[in-house]
Amino acid sequence: MVVAFDEVDALQRSQRSQERYDLILINQVGQTIDAWIKVGWQIRQDMGFNCTPILVMAEHYGADLEGQDVQVGDNEYVSYLEDGQQLKVMLERLCPVY
Repeated sequence: MVVAFDEVDALQRSQRSQERYDLILINQVGQTIDAWIKVGWQIRQDMGFNCTPILVMAEHYGADLEGQDVQVGDNEYVSYLEDGQQLKVMLERLCPVY
């Protein structure tokens, strides 16, 4: 696991890393979901591996979205969390343990 504090830190870490990530998990803070997905794309490009799933945990949303996980691209998802169990299920789905 690699933890980054913001967009700049995440991109710097991905550019320096020789590792391949199994998942890019982003907490949406201060930017739109689309902007964070673009950061995820850049991280994937830096890794040279474009199949890594990107999961953005939405920050602000209405009650109508709460509890939903939405696929917004080929391998990009947005989670409108209701609770921690929802996140755990989504992580297990995207990163199965063999």
